[in-house]
Amino acid sequence: MPFRKLIFSLFFLTSVFVGKAQQQTADLGLFIGGSIPFSDYTKTKMFRSVKPTGGLFYRYNFNSRISFRINAFYGNVGVVGYIDNENIPPFGFEKGVLDISTVVEINYLDFILGVNNMKFSPFVSYGVGVSFYPNFVGISQTSFNIPIGIGAKYSLSKRWGIGAEITTRKLFKDNLDNFNDPYRVVDLPIVNDWFHNNDWINYMGFTITYKFYWGSRPCATYE
Repeated sequence: MPFRKLIFSLFFLTSVFVGKAQQQTADLGLFIGGSIPFSDYTKTKMFRSVKPTGGLFYRYNFNSRISFRINAFYGNVGVVGYIDNENIPPFGFEKGVLDISTVVEINYLDFILGVNNMKFSPFVSYGVGVSFYPNFVGISQTSFNIPIGIGAKYSLSKRWGIGAEITTRKLFKDNLDNFNDPYRVVDLPIVNDWFHNNDWINYMGFTITYKFYWGSRPCATYE
């Protein structure tokens, strides 16, 4: 499965880069953006379905290529759309979702916030997480998820940086949208593959980062 091959490749890259001995630093960050799910709604009105989301994160940088990050995002997740039939009037769902995750960030270029010759880098991220949300009668649900993302970072000054990122979270439950395999219920073609039988949440937005820990004095080579 291509998804499993991607996960294996990311773990391999981590093992290659994590051994680099460089300055270790730590950051606090703010995420501001929006969310949109991929779910059993086959006809989704994309722009009307984007809901506001915000969050905080802590990032520990092992070196200029590898970081460990803890995220806590909260916001509304919802859809305006159809279930496989455009003759049915638009309907949808909207609910609050708390998402907590731990991910590894891998920088494509050397990046250390506040170091002049390492001011910009694209990155990829992957990890594990858990989502909390109510079902259609308001009972709290918990679903593990797999977050995978891409983004870019830019250092504004010695302690401040900005970024942009897009992450997708593969949930291990199918009731985020208040439907649990509706194809079986309304006698539509049954979907049995791993992609469709569980819901996804996608986050996109901007980050503001503050470096509060410098670690040891950076090597002169960095400066």
